[in-house]
Amino acid sequence: MAKGQDYEVRYEAKKTGRSASAVKKAVKKVGNSRKRVEKRLGR
Repeated sequence: MAKGQDYEVRYEAKKTGRSASAVKKAVKKVGNSRKRVEKRLGR
């Protein structure tokens, strides 16, 4: 999952119910792994 890809960020935000900025922060913190990002967002 690339944080530069807006559609991926939007998809993840919608899926987890979090804001796009929260998703971007999570990606920055844990890297591009979708699994780790979702875990970080508490999904």
